[in-house]
Amino acid sequence: MPNGKTVLIVDDDTNVRKAIRLGVEELGWAVVEACDGEEGLRLLGERMFDLVVSDVWMPKVDGISFLKHAMEIRPGLKVLSVSGGGTAPAALSLKMTEMYGASDILFKPFTPNELLGKLSALMADEPALD
Repeated sequence: MPNGKTVLIVDDDTNVRKAIRLGVEELGWAVVEACDGEEGLRLLGERMFDLVVSDVWMPKVDGISFLKHAMEIRPGLKVLSVSGGGTAPAALSLKMTEMYGASDILFKPFTPNELLGKLSALMADEPALD
């Protein structure tokens, strides 16, 4: 049963988007998907979202650039950055996303419970438990 919350998922990996979508839908929230940061920014310009889940390492517009521009479009937007490391160490991904306003970060691979915990905490404005 949808509760009126909408989450934008921005990730170039179809399987990761599907896993995140299933978690979001389990919480009863609506989902909109973008296959890269460019599409994600377009969608952010067109409508409001309660939360964004964005990959860090993507083609076209990467997650760091996406995050920077997303915060310009929607200041205060809640963003959960998801990183599998990519070309940079995980600690660097964390620092870069924090610097540009990410609310939290989740490292791949993640469990469904880890995802649900982070999403619930962000939506409740509570710190996520690690």
